[in-house]
Amino acid sequence: MKKKAGVGILLLLCNLSSMGQVKPEEKGFEAYQIELSNDTIDFFINKPKSTPYADLFIHIEGSYPAPIWIETDPCCATYDIFDRNLIPSNYAYVIIAKHTYNFSGKNKEVSENFWKKQTLDFRVNRVNEVINYVKKNIFKPRKIVAVGTSQGCDVVAKLGTINKDITHIGFWGSGGINQLTDFLIKVRKEVYQGKISEDQSVVIIDSLLNQFESFYNDPTPNKFWDSNSYLSYASFSEPPLESLLKIDIPIFVAIGTADQNVPVESAYAIPVEFMRNHKTNLTFRHYPNLDHSFIEKKSNGEEIDHTDKISVEFFNWVDEN
Repeated sequence: MKKKAGVGILLLLCNLSSMGQVKPEEKGFEAYQIELSNDTIDFFINKPKSTPYADLFIHIEGSYPAPIWIETDPCCATYDIFDRNLIPSNYAYVIIAKHTYNFSGKNKEVSENFWKKQTLDFRVNRVNEVINYVKKNIFKPRKIVAVGTSQGCDVVAKLGTINKDITHIGFWGSGGINQLTDFLIKVRKEVYQGKISEDQSVVIIDSLLNQFESFYNDPTPNKFWDSNSYLSYASFSEPPLESLLKIDIPIFVAIGTADQNVPVESAYAIPVEFMRNHKTNLTFRHYPNLDHSFIEKKSNGEEIDHTDKISVEFFNWVDEN
Protein backbone atom coordinates (compact mmCIF):
# COMPACT_ATOMS: atom_id res chain seq x y z
CA MET A 1 0.00 0.00 0.00
CA LYS A 2 1.27 3.44 -0.88
CA LYS A 3 1.45 6.08 1.80
CA LYS A 4 1.21 9.81 1.28
CA ALA A 5 1.60 12.77 3.57
CA GLY A 6 2.03 16.52 3.48
CA VAL A 7 0.26 19.85 3.76
CA GLY A 8 -1.08 21.30 0.52
CA ILE A 9 0.77 18.59 -1.43
CA LEU A 10 0.27 15.02 -2.45
CA LEU A 11 3.51 13.46 -1.22
CA LEU A 12 4.30 9.79 -1.73
CA LEU A 13 6.73 8.09 0.62
CA CYS A 14 8.69 5.29 -1.02
CA ASN A 15 10.70 2.63 0.77
CA LEU A 16 13.86 2.10 -1.24
CA SER A 17 17.07 0.50 -0.12
CA SER A 18 19.32 3.47 0.61
CA MET A 19 19.66 7.21 0.57
CA GLY A 20 21.09 8.80 -2.53
CA GLN A 21 20.41 10.89 -5.57
CA VAL A 22 17.53 9.66 -7.70
CA LYS A 23 18.28 10.01 -11.40
CA PRO A 24 15.52 10.59 -13.97
CA GLU A 25 16.49 7.53 -16.00
CA GLU A 26 16.11 5.34 -12.91
CA LYS A 27 12.43 6.29 -12.91
CA GLY A 28 12.02 5.95 -16.65
CA PHE A 29 12.25 9.66 -17.51
CA GLU A 30 14.26 11.64 -20.03
CA ALA A 31 15.43 15.09 -18.91
CA TYR A 32 14.81 18.27 -20.90
CA GLN A 33 15.59 21.91 -20.21
CA ILE A 34 14.14 25.16 -21.53
CA GLU A 35 16.23 28.31 -21.13
CA LEU A 36 14.25 31.55 -20.86
CA SER A 37 15.39 35.06 -20.03
CA ASN A 38 13.81 34.88 -16.56
CA ASP A 39 13.73 31.16 -15.89
CA THR A 40 15.24 27.75 -16.54
CA ILE A 41 12.58 25.06 -16.79
CA ASP A 42 13.60 21.46 -16.11
CA PHE A 43 11.00 18.92 -17.13
CA PHE A 44 10.98 15.17 -17.51
CA ILE A 45 9.12 12.92 -19.90
CA ASN A 46 8.33 9.22 -19.63
CA LYS A 47 7.78 7.67 -23.06
CA PRO A 48 6.24 4.19 -23.35
CA LYS A 49 8.72 1.95 -25.12
CA SER A 50 6.48 -0.98 -26.06
CA THR A 51 3.63 0.96 -27.68
CA PRO A 52 3.63 3.96 -30.03
CA TYR A 53 2.36 6.97 -28.11
CA ALA A 54 0.19 9.72 -29.53
CA ASP A 55 -1.06 11.60 -26.47
CA LEU A 56 0.45 13.73 -23.69
CA PHE A 57 -0.35 13.60 -19.98
CA ILE A 58 0.95 16.34 -17.66
CA HIS A 59 0.77 16.43 -13.86
CA ILE A 60 0.88 19.90 -12.27
CA GLU A 61 1.63 19.39 -8.58
CA GLY A 62 0.84 21.46 -5.49
CA SER A 63 2.69 24.24 -3.71
CA TYR A 64 5.32 22.35 -1.70
CA PRO A 65 8.80 23.78 -2.52
CA ALA A 66 10.95 20.72 -3.14
CA PRO A 67 12.53 18.55 -5.85
CA ILE A 68 10.31 15.97 -7.53
CA TRP A 69 12.16 13.30 -5.54
CA ILE A 70 13.29 14.31 -2.04
CA GLU A 71 16.37 12.47 -0.80
CA THR A 72 15.72 10.99 2.63
CA ASP A 73 17.21 8.21 4.73
CA PRO A 74 15.88 5.69 3.89
CA CYS A 75 15.17 6.92 0.34
CA CYS A 76 12.84 8.68 -0.70
CA ALA A 77 9.72 10.88 -0.93
CA THR A 78 8.03 12.29 -4.04
CA TYR A 79 5.06 14.29 -5.28
CA ASP A 80 4.98 12.17 -8.45
CA ILE A 81 1.78 10.42 -7.39
CA PHE A 82 0.81 8.58 -10.56
CA ASP A 83 1.40 4.85 -10.99
CA ARG A 84 3.00 4.55 -14.42
CA ASN A 85 1.22 1.24 -14.99
CA LEU A 86 -2.15 3.01 -14.77
CA ILE A 87 -1.30 5.68 -17.35
CA PRO A 88 -2.47 4.26 -20.70
CA SER A 89 0.40 3.25 -22.96
CA ASN A 90 -0.61 5.71 -25.68
CA TYR A 91 0.46 8.59 -23.38
CA ALA A 92 3.83 10.20 -22.84
CA TYR A 93 3.91 11.46 -19.24
CA VAL A 94 5.44 14.81 -18.25
CA ILE A 95 6.27 16.23 -14.84
CA ILE A 96 7.90 19.64 -14.32
CA ALA A 97 10.42 20.53 -11.60
CA LYS A 98 9.58 23.59 -9.56
CA HIS A 99 11.52 26.80 -10.10
CA THR A 100 15.06 26.53 -8.58
CA TYR A 101 14.64 22.74 -8.09
CA ASN A 102 15.55 19.70 -10.15
CA PHE A 103 14.52 16.05 -10.36
CA SER A 104 15.99 15.06 -7.01
CA GLY A 105 17.75 16.61 -4.05
CA LYS A 106 17.58 17.19 -0.33
CA ASN A 107 14.67 19.00 1.30
CA LYS A 108 16.70 22.18 1.76
CA GLU A 109 15.79 25.68 2.87
CA VAL A 110 13.71 27.45 0.24
CA SER A 111 15.63 30.02 -1.78
CA GLU A 112 14.66 33.68 -1.96
CA ASN A 113 14.47 33.37 -5.74
CA PHE A 114 11.77 30.70 -5.44
CA TRP A 115 9.48 33.01 -3.49
CA LYS A 116 10.05 35.89 -5.93
CA LYS A 117 8.60 33.74 -8.72
CA GLN A 118 5.96 31.80 -6.76
CA THR A 119 2.94 33.35 -8.47
CA LEU A 120 0.00 31.96 -10.41
CA ASP A 121 0.95 33.50 -13.75
CA PHE A 122 4.58 32.37 -13.43
CA ARG A 123 3.55 28.75 -12.83
CA VAL A 124 0.97 28.87 -15.64
CA ASN A 125 3.53 30.21 -18.12
CA ARG A 126 6.03 27.47 -17.21
CA VAL A 127 3.57 24.69 -18.05
CA ASN A 128 2.53 26.49 -21.22
CA GLU A 129 6.18 26.71 -22.30
CA VAL A 130 6.64 22.97 -21.74
CA ILE A 131 3.57 22.06 -23.80
CA ASN A 132 4.73 24.27 -26.66
CA TYR A 133 8.25 22.81 -26.47
CA VAL A 134 6.95 19.23 -26.60
CA LYS A 135 4.78 20.03 -29.63
CA LYS A 136 7.62 21.74 -31.49
CA ASN A 137 10.59 19.54 -30.57
CA ILE A 138 9.45 16.10 -29.37
CA PHE A 139 6.09 15.07 -30.87
CA LYS A 140 2.70 16.52 -31.77
CA PRO A 141 0.16 15.06 -29.33
CA ARG A 142 -3.33 14.12 -30.47
CA LYS A 143 -4.66 14.68 -26.95
CA ILE A 144 -3.14 16.82 -24.21
CA VAL A 145 -4.47 15.88 -20.77
CA ALA A 146 -3.46 18.09 -17.83
CA VAL A 147 -4.19 17.26 -14.19
CA GLY A 148 -3.59 19.76 -11.41
CA THR A 149 -3.45 18.61 -7.80
CA SER A 150 -3.86 20.99 -4.85
CA GLN A 151 -2.34 24.36 -5.89
CA GLY A 152 -1.84 22.80 -9.30
CA CYS A 153 -5.61 23.16 -9.73
CA ASP A 154 -5.28 26.95 -9.78
CA VAL A 155 -2.56 26.55 -12.39
CA VAL A 156 -4.42 24.12 -14.65
CA ALA A 157 -7.61 26.19 -14.51
CA LYS A 158 -5.90 29.35 -15.75
CA LEU A 159 -3.73 27.36 -18.17
CA GLY A 160 -6.92 26.08 -19.79
CA THR A 161 -7.88 29.64 -20.69
CA ILE A 162 -4.65 30.38 -22.59
CA ASN A 163 -3.52 27.06 -24.10
CA LYS A 164 -6.07 25.91 -26.65
CA ASP A 165 -4.24 22.65 -27.39
CA ILE A 166 -5.25 21.06 -24.07
CA THR A 167 -8.11 18.63 -24.63
CA HIS A 168 -8.98 17.46 -21.09
CA ILE A 169 -8.48 18.95 -17.62
CA GLY A 170 -8.31 17.28 -14.22
CA PHE A 171 -8.89 19.55 -11.21
CA TRP A 172 -8.08 17.45 -8.12
CA GLY A 173 -8.16 18.65 -4.53
CA SER A 174 -9.20 22.30 -4.66
CA GLY A 175 -12.20 24.57 -4.35
CA GLY A 176 -13.57 27.12 -6.74
CA ILE A 177 -13.62 30.31 -4.69
CA ASN A 178 -10.92 32.66 -3.37
CA GLN A 179 -8.61 30.35 -1.38
CA LEU A 180 -8.44 32.83 1.50
CA THR A 181 -12.13 32.20 2.13
CA ASP A 182 -11.21 28.60 3.00
CA PHE A 183 -9.59 29.83 6.22
CA LEU A 184 -12.87 31.52 7.21
CA ILE A 185 -14.92 28.42 6.39
CA LYS A 186 -12.63 26.32 8.60
CA VAL A 187 -13.23 28.69 11.53
CA ARG A 188 -17.00 28.45 11.06
CA LYS A 189 -16.76 24.65 10.95
CA GLU A 190 -14.97 24.70 14.31
CA VAL A 191 -17.96 26.62 15.70
CA TYR A 192 -20.39 24.01 14.34
CA GLN A 193 -18.24 21.24 15.81
CA GLY A 194 -18.29 22.89 19.24
CA LYS A 195 -14.53 23.48 19.29
CA ILE A 196 -14.80 27.27 19.66
CA SER A 197 -17.56 29.71 20.58
CA GLU A 198 -19.27 32.26 18.34
CA ASP A 199 -17.48 35.07 20.18
CA GLN A 200 -14.12 33.39 19.66
CA SER A 201 -14.86 32.90 15.96
CA VAL A 202 -15.53 36.61 15.49
CA VAL A 203 -12.15 37.50 16.99
CA ILE A 204 -10.35 34.92 14.86
CA ILE A 205 -12.11 35.91 11.63
CA ASP A 206 -11.50 39.62 12.21
CA SER A 207 -7.82 38.84 12.70
CA LEU A 208 -7.76 36.78 9.50
CA LEU A 209 -9.45 39.53 7.51
CA ASN A 210 -6.83 42.00 8.71
CA GLN A 211 -4.12 39.55 7.67
CA PHE A 212 -5.66 39.10 4.22
CA GLU A 213 -5.77 42.86 3.74
CA SER A 214 -2.02 42.91 4.39
CA PHE A 215 -1.47 40.43 1.55
CA TYR A 216 -3.22 42.68 -0.93
CA ASN A 217 -1.74 45.93 0.35
CA ASP A 218 1.81 44.59 0.39
CA PRO A 219 2.14 41.53 -1.91
CA THR A 220 5.81 40.98 -1.22
CA PRO A 221 7.88 37.77 -1.44
CA ASN A 222 9.76 38.85 1.70
CA LYS A 223 6.95 38.54 4.25
CA PHE A 224 5.43 35.22 5.29
CA TRP A 225 2.35 33.84 6.98
CA ASP A 226 1.58 30.17 7.56
CA SER A 227 4.56 29.02 5.44
CA ASN A 228 3.69 31.06 2.35
CA SER A 229 4.69 34.51 1.14
CA TYR A 230 2.33 37.47 0.98
CA LEU A 231 2.97 37.54 -2.78
CA SER A 232 1.92 33.92 -3.16
CA TYR A 233 -1.28 34.41 -1.15
CA ALA A 234 -2.27 37.49 -3.14
CA SER A 235 -1.52 35.83 -6.47
CA PHE A 236 -3.18 32.48 -5.81
CA SER A 237 -6.31 34.05 -4.32
CA GLU A 238 -7.66 34.50 -7.84
CA PRO A 239 -10.79 32.27 -7.83
CA PRO A 240 -10.13 29.28 -10.15
CA LEU A 241 -13.86 29.04 -10.84
CA GLU A 242 -13.59 32.22 -12.91
CA SER A 243 -11.13 30.43 -15.20
CA LEU A 244 -13.01 27.13 -15.24
CA LEU A 245 -16.14 28.86 -16.51
CA LYS A 246 -14.18 30.18 -19.52
CA ILE A 247 -13.15 26.66 -20.57
CA ASP A 248 -15.24 24.59 -22.99
CA ILE A 249 -13.22 21.34 -23.04
CA PRO A 250 -14.12 18.48 -20.64
CA ILE A 251 -13.23 19.12 -16.97
CA PHE A 252 -13.04 16.45 -14.25
CA VAL A 253 -13.23 17.87 -10.70
CA ALA A 254 -12.32 15.52 -7.83
CA ILE A 255 -12.30 16.29 -4.10
CA GLY A 256 -12.49 14.28 -0.89
CA THR A 257 -15.25 15.16 1.55
CA ALA A 258 -12.75 14.81 4.43
CA ASP A 259 -10.19 17.16 2.86
CA GLN A 260 -8.46 19.00 5.73
CA ASN A 261 -6.75 21.57 3.50
CA VAL A 262 -9.63 22.60 1.27
CA PRO A 263 -13.14 22.67 2.76
CA VAL A 264 -15.34 20.62 0.45
CA GLU A 265 -17.93 23.40 0.77
CA SER A 266 -15.77 25.65 -1.42
CA ALA A 267 -15.76 23.01 -4.18
CA TYR A 268 -19.55 22.82 -4.36
CA ALA A 269 -19.58 26.30 -5.89
CA ILE A 270 -18.16 24.73 -9.07
CA PRO A 271 -21.09 22.51 -10.17
CA VAL A 272 -23.64 25.11 -9.08
CA GLU A 273 -22.02 27.85 -11.17
CA PHE A 274 -21.70 25.54 -14.17
CA MET A 275 -25.43 24.85 -13.91
CA ARG A 276 -26.22 28.55 -13.61
CA ASN A 277 -24.18 29.27 -16.72
CA HIS A 278 -25.73 26.32 -18.61
CA LYS A 279 -22.33 24.72 -19.16
CA THR A 280 -22.29 20.95 -19.62
CA ASN A 281 -18.55 20.18 -19.85
CA LEU A 282 -18.09 19.44 -16.12
CA THR A 283 -17.85 16.08 -14.38
CA PHE A 284 -17.91 16.60 -10.60
CA ARG A 285 -16.85 13.87 -8.15
CA HIS A 286 -16.85 14.22 -4.36
CA TYR A 287 -15.47 11.11 -2.68
CA PRO A 288 -16.79 10.24 0.80
CA ASN A 289 -14.26 10.15 3.65
CA LEU A 290 -11.19 10.89 1.51
CA ASP A 291 -8.69 13.53 2.61
CA HIS A 292 -6.60 16.02 0.61
CA SER A 293 -4.38 13.19 -0.66
CA PHE A 294 -7.36 10.93 -1.44
CA ILE A 295 -6.57 8.77 1.57
CA GLU A 296 -9.34 7.17 3.60
CA LYS A 297 -8.57 6.90 7.31
CA LYS A 298 -10.44 4.05 8.99
CA SER A 299 -11.46 4.09 12.66
CA ASN A 300 -8.98 1.25 13.34
CA GLY A 301 -6.08 3.40 12.09
CA GLU A 302 -5.85 1.78 8.67
CA GLU A 303 -5.17 4.14 5.76
CA ILE A 304 -6.38 3.31 2.25
CA ASP A 305 -5.01 5.28 -0.70
CA HIS A 306 -7.61 5.80 -3.44
CA THR A 307 -5.38 7.70 -5.89
CA ASP A 308 -4.98 4.71 -8.20
CA LYS A 309 -8.72 4.06 -8.26
CA ILE A 310 -9.44 7.70 -9.13
CA SER A 311 -6.71 7.64 -11.79
CA VAL A 312 -8.36 4.67 -13.49
CA GLU A 313 -11.74 6.40 -13.34
CA PHE A 314 -10.20 9.55 -14.76
CA PHE A 315 -8.55 7.93 -17.77
CA ASN A 316 -11.75 6.00 -18.54
CA TRP A 317 -13.54 9.36 -18.44
CA VAL A 318 -10.99 10.84 -20.86
CA ASP A 319 -11.68 8.01 -23.32
CA GLU A 320 -15.43 8.64 -23.07
CA ASN A 321 -15.18 12.40 -23.52
